[in-house]
Amino acid sequence: MNSIEVMSNGTNGMHIGIDARFFGPLETGIGRYVERLVTHLAAIDEQNEYVVFLRQRGYDWWQPPNNRWKKVLADYHWYGLAEQRHMPGIFRRAKLDLLHVPHFNVPLLTRQPFVVTIHDLILDEFPTERATTLEPLLFAFKFRAYQAVVNHAIRQSRSIITVSEHSKQRLVDRFHVVPEKISVTYESVDPLPDPVPFQTIAEHGVRRPYILHVGNSYPHKNLDRFLAAVEMVQRRKIDFQVVLVGKDDYFSRRLRQDISQRQVPNILFYGFAADQELAALYQHAQAYFFPSLSEGFGLPGLEAMQAGTPVYAARVSCLPEVFGDAAAYFDPLEPSSIAQSIAQALHDTLQRQRLIIAGRERLKQFSWRRMAQETLAVYAAAGQPR
Repeated sequence: MNSIEVMSNGTNGMHIGIDARFFGPLETGIGRYVERLVTHLAAIDEQNEYVVFLRQRGYDWWQPPNNRWKKVLADYHWYGLAEQRHMPGIFRRAKLDLLHVPHFNVPLLTRQPFVVTIHDLILDEFPTERATTLEPLLFAFKFRAYQAVVNHAIRQSRSIITVSEHSKQRLVDRFHVVPEKISVTYESVDPLPDPVPFQTIAEHGVRRPYILHVGNSYPHKNLDRFLAAVEMVQRRKIDFQVVLVGKDDYFSRRLRQDISQRQVPNILFYGFAADQELAALYQHAQAYFFPSLSEGFGLPGLEAMQAGTPVYAARVSCLPEVFGDAAAYFDPLEPSSIAQSIAQALHDTLQRQRLIIAGRERLKQFSWRRMAQETLAVYAAAGQPR
């Protein structure tokens, strides 16, 4: 690992570290959050100096925007023992005034003052063997390790950032955090690229009309009840397709096997979609469905709104908070309620038009720049001497 010179510009600014190991050319959801944060902090903050810690692919890909930003190679995967062993020393050698870890995985031996972003408590809410590929004993061990790490992050942090009022309340209720310690900074949505022609996605088997879901197939996504609702609507001889976009993994294969056994027709597992394909999938969908039982924020719904696609969502978690009156809601625990929404999406033209218009207005509530400004205010407060 490379060393780093301690930066000094002679101002009263802080020396802030950002653990950006999640971001690189192939971004995860958290990686997107970190990259947008870094981009907008660089545009608005002319006082503080920053060290960005990156894995190899991110280190090679990202270039510091100006001389107040430096990068350090920290090529250790998140959640593992190597992270616990090596990252505290890397942070310590950078001589930081404040560290920002954008996920719960703050190494237990971290001693710098730090801020942590906790996007959601899904692992805490759905701690079952069904949500993992691990053997039960190994799962139990790893879940205890997760609990130790997240408790450390919550108790020892100077401040906690989360991405919705719902997640803030869950932290207060579950971990008895004083509300004043938690700041909510809403995420935003990026402009969609120009979509590929419909023929390109049709070659993957897509046909209209279809309803769309984008994301993984983990149990909290509630796709089993969603597909039970699809069956109910299909029994009415209504012709439509369901397109599921997401990576092929253990959970999607398990769902595919279940659909095959139940002989549910017209379900297309699209697999991974490149950005331009995804833009086309959103654009041509009859509706976007968000049946999840728990989310931290809900970016795919905002992406659908940006494409002019009406959104139908579960009336739980943060989704009503994020989507407001720009979505139609259903009870995610009742397939009959989901089925009613599917039928409306396919036939209620007036409702669809209202949702499309409301979605465009709703998008104006979210800004990555505002998120960075609010995060900078958290840094300023957390960096005060204690």
